[in-house]
Amino acid sequence: MHKQPANDGFFELIEKRSRFITYCQKVSRPEEFKQLLNSLKIQYPDARHFCYGFRIGRLNSALRGFSDDGEPSGTAGMPILNVIDHSDFSDVAIIVVRYFGGTKLGTGGLARAYSEAASSVLKSIQWVEYEAKQEIKLLCQFPQEHQLRYLIKQLKGDIVSVDYSQTVNVSISIAEDADLSTLALYRINQSHN
Repeated sequence: MHKQPANDGFFELIEKRSRFITYCQKVSRPEEFKQLLNSLKIQYPDARHFCYGFRIGRLNSALRGFSDDGEPSGTAGMPILNVIDHSDFSDVAIIVVRYFGGTKLGTGGLARAYSEAASSVLKSIQWVEYEAKQEIKLLCQFPQEHQLRYLIKQLKGDIVSVDYSQTVNVSISIAEDADLSTLALYRINQSHN
């Protein structure tokens, strides 16, 4: 389980006249991240750098990425990604649009500025718990329906649909990590969302 952004975040940091315009948004797929990056490049056509970090998916197997976009190696993308990695947030992208202010910050100064911008934008956001779900199809005879509904409730599953024909066909949505052993007699198949 991890937390996802409930809203978009924005933060602007000025460091020695350099502007670090920071955006944070929920992204569930790499394509969504690319759309966000492209829209910012259109919005800020004269910016020098578009540095970013993102993490998508479950914390233990997340897709991660970062870019220094022309800044000295390790001074922008990795500090942004480190801020994300040291949180319990996922399905999140942080993009920092940088305008050079005329005074060089040095590698340490750049890394601190990008890290502060990322940390500050994360603090500006509301977060919601996300729990991966799976949909399962179950089948029972009419006399077993009451027992099956009881088991589903015990596992905190949600009934998506019930179809009555020769038997009772039930589709449920349940936590991906739920112990389904008590439902084994009723299962037809399983598919992940």
